[in-house]
Amino acid sequence: MTIKPGEDLSCRQNGDECKEANGQNAGKNESIEDREQVEAQEGKTYQHELQQETDLRKDNGEQTESQDINSLNELLEDKQREIEEYRNRWLRSQADFDNYKKRMQREIQDINLYAGEQLVKDILPVIDNFERALNSVKDEDDAFYKGVKLIYQQIVDVLNKHEIKEIEALGKPFDPNFHEAVMIIESEELEPDTVAEVLLKGYTYHSKVIRPSMVKVVKNQ
Repeated sequence: MTIKPGEDLSCRQNGDECKEANGQNAGKNESIEDREQVEAQEGKTYQHELQQETDLRKDNGEQTESQDINSLNELLEDKQREIEEYRNRWLRSQADFDNYKKRMQREIQDINLYAGEQLVKDILPVIDNFERALNSVKDEDDAFYKGVKLIYQQIVDVLNKHEIKEIEALGKPFDPNFHEAVMIIESEELEPDTVAEVLLKGYTYHSKVIRPSMVKVVKNQ
């Protein structure tokens, strides 16, 4: 006698009741199989959903990481531009400071160079009077004349020593940078725009004109 799985041995003896019991047992076995299939399907579904959630989290993580990198790159570019701007400002400030130092050095040199300019201007009228006095003397052999002329020459030598020099004008082409025309004359002996006569001598102090020569200029018709 063969006994099937799930079959009650007593059913061999009880006929219909055993059939009904076997049917119930078979139904139970089918329910267990169905439940196992459902559970297996649910497990697959859960694993699929879990995998999807994991993939989604991974994608979101990669996206977030990419956004963070982009934000850091933008921040780095902003900082680099800011650094470059500060660097340019520093270079401009340095250049301005260097120019300021050079300008101040030139001004200090000019101050030292022309510190006695006003004194020279005050002395020039005295020189003019010396020359007028000498030009008014007719006897150049006179001892007094020679003494005064010697003093005058000593003063001129001192002026030349300190770079105070007379501007050459007589017979020279008229130059408005050094000459001041106070009179226009005609002359057949001189070329046009030539200084014909010096009325008041001009002087330079180093390279600066402290008094232009007052002259007569030839203007032929």
